[in-house]
Amino acid sequence: MTSRVLYIAFVWNQHQPYYLDAERKEYIMPWVRLHASKDYYQMAAILEDHPAIKQTFSLSPSLLEQIEGYTKHDNVDYYLKVMKKVSELDEAEKIFLLQHYFDIQWDKVIGRHQFYHQLLERQGRISEPGEAAKAMDKFAIQDYLDLQVWFNLVWIDPEIRQKSPFLTELIDKGRNFTEAEKEELMRQQFTILEKIIPVHHDLQQKGQIEIITTAFYHPIVPLLVDTHSALRATPGLFLPNRFRFKDDARNQIKMAVNQYRDLFGINPQGFWPPEQAVSPETISLISDEGFTWTISDEQILAKSMDVEIYRDGYGHVLNPDVLYRPYLVSAEGAEIPIVFRDHHLSDRIGFVYQHMSGKDAADDLIHRLHKIREHLGKNPDNFLVTIALDGENAWEWYPEDKTDFLHSLYRGISSDPYLKTVTVSEFLEDNPPDRRITHLATGSWVDHSLTRWIGTENKNILWNFLLEARKVVQKYEEDELIADREKVDRALKSIYKAEGSDFTWWVDSMPYYLTAPFEALFRKHLLASYASLGIEAPGYLYEPVVKPAPGEKKWEEHPLSGPVCIVPGWQTS
Repeated sequence: MTSRVLYIAFVWNQHQPYYLDAERKEYIMPWVRLHASKDYYQMAAILEDHPAIKQTFSLSPSLLEQIEGYTKHDNVDYYLKVMKKVSELDEAEKIFLLQHYFDIQWDKVIGRHQFYHQLLERQGRISEPGEAAKAMDKFAIQDYLDLQVWFNLVWIDPEIRQKSPFLTELIDKGRNFTEAEKEELMRQQFTILEKIIPVHHDLQQKGQIEIITTAFYHPIVPLLVDTHSALRATPGLFLPNRFRFKDDARNQIKMAVNQYRDLFGINPQGFWPPEQAVSPETISLISDEGFTWTISDEQILAKSMDVEIYRDGYGHVLNPDVLYRPYLVSAEGAEIPIVFRDHHLSDRIGFVYQHMSGKDAADDLIHRLHKIREHLGKNPDNFLVTIALDGENAWEWYPEDKTDFLHSLYRGISSDPYLKTVTVSEFLEDNPPDRRITHLATGSWVDHSLTRWIGTENKNILWNFLLEARKVVQKYEEDELIADREKVDRALKSIYKAEGSDFTWWVDSMPYYLTAPFEALFRKHLLASYASLGIEAPGYLYEPVVKPAPGEKKWEEHPLSGPVCIVPGWQTS
């Protein structure tokens, strides 16, 4: 076996949908705040214990804007509204607590804490919307206070809790918390949020991490350029009216660059295409804004090169010379280096290793990396294994959250003379691509197509609503007699929010009660675009697109009963 070092690039994608309901000035869901205190800070801070480990983090602009909304603008989410003194809670707020303050993995998180688990059992392990009220007579006033504390406590990273005497005391105490303890808990939670951007900034300045960005409100860039591009991977797909606004994609990328420069003082080098969705037309957009590399999935590489990525029965790649190297992709007169993630290894972190101990999972991944070295043989080139996935969704499913796995993995790689982690830019600087892609496939990490975001009845309706609103803004902007730049900019910002991928991701792909809040927020963004121009919005924007199934409870938009979460037992990545 070769003694050559194998290079590994971990690329963690940190993203949340844009949850802000501008009309109410509140976030409809709490996942920015909660994942910030459990994952976004600690995923970077853990590297301070492993100075030999380098990582790449994609911090989506919509995520960063919402973090600053909490820390600098006192924004709140619906879940924070019920953190008032328990003596002041009304019945609706108590029901909300019972319904939503168990919104974390039940067995591997709540099950580890005796009294919190007792509260869950007393609630009846209810996840269906509107059913938690049945448990109200089982909860005393102190139980609600304990529930408030436990929910926010377990949404803080376990290692942070272990290092904090106060948080450790809360864990040990277990129940009968006080209002003063709850207040201090929330102060510490927000302190974690305030440290997220600084810790990333500092680690990047030290050269230990690379921070990259993505289009501002996380749109599927190929579909903004032309929705008909979806036909390339899926001929005959039922499509909405054609949406073609390449400048929207360009502006969302420009906005991301500007935000990055403001926060980190330099220009970003890497661009994470939302959902790793690429097309030939996107290459010039990325290149024009000064990016020096981008990333997609191995399925896109296979389609682009018309090759198969062969694996044995254990998932080991048998033609590693194809996958584990950068390429120079050229299209429409532009070119940029691109790396492709190992889909199988990334999914093992996202979905498989949760069923193993952290040490065993880390050992398995290191073993697989050595199998890659073995299959590369004596090839003299330097090779890069790219492992890329969401940096937050998997961890609550692990026995010890991320702690045991990441520490074991980082210690193992640090002490291994044949494995070396790098940032993507660092590797490309020393190893520019010597192979070229001239026919980049159009698609994403999901089945190398774009059908997750377009092509069903309700997804297409959303695209048609978006198109009509966008055309109204365009018509207004082109009328020199009435056009007001400030109004146009406000309208376009609402349009850009509605272009986010998460709206069509959920519609026709997830259960009704999970989809309805997203679809309602999508229509609110479009309504705001019309209001910004002083133009009456079409009546259809006031009517829900998604409907409950026969016998299913209708989702009612209300600050305390409307928002719903990903129920325990459901996982996305």
